[in-house]
Amino acid sequence: MSPTTWLAGAATLLVVAHLLTTPGRAQAAAPASQSAPAQTPAGPAAPATPAGPSKVVIFPATMKELMVDLIFPTSNELFYVSRSEPKTGVEWARLELNFLTLAESANLLMAPPRARNEEKWMADAKLLQTVGLKAYRYAKAKDYQALVDLNDELYESCQACHVDYRPGYRRRP
Repeated sequence: MSPTTWLAGAATLLVVAHLLTTPGRAQAAAPASQSAPAQTPAGPAAPATPAGPSKVVIFPATMKELMVDLIFPTSNELFYVSRSEPKTGVEWARLELNFLTLAESANLLMAPPRARNEEKWMADAKLLQTVGLKAYRYAKAKDYQALVDLNDELYESCQACHVDYRPGYRRRP
């Protein structure tokens, strides 16, 4: 399987998992007969009760696997975007997919059992998510210069986490 095929599959799974575990999304996607109360001759039926909290199932990837196989390749697409401006719709779509995957990967970092604490770890993961979402929106808008300008913000989001959680990490000089 090529890295591009794997990445596309991983991104699809991330998006589907996010949609299914986001409160209200599953109900919004349900057929009308399931999501809306039925009408009876006596009037509207009682509202349907929510199905209860959804359970998030995490693939047992290690932090190293997530970083090396998912986050590192997608972040490099942004770090090195200045090397060649996308020219075709396919090239822009590839960037969109990479940046959506980068933003969604932050959700994997914030999910148990990976979340280390409720303060620093979560704040660092949210920085990655914010940069990934900005990059995704800029790619959708085909705003090349905005993507190039986002490089420093991505670096800062990565180093904020690495300083505390990656042994032996050093900042750029």
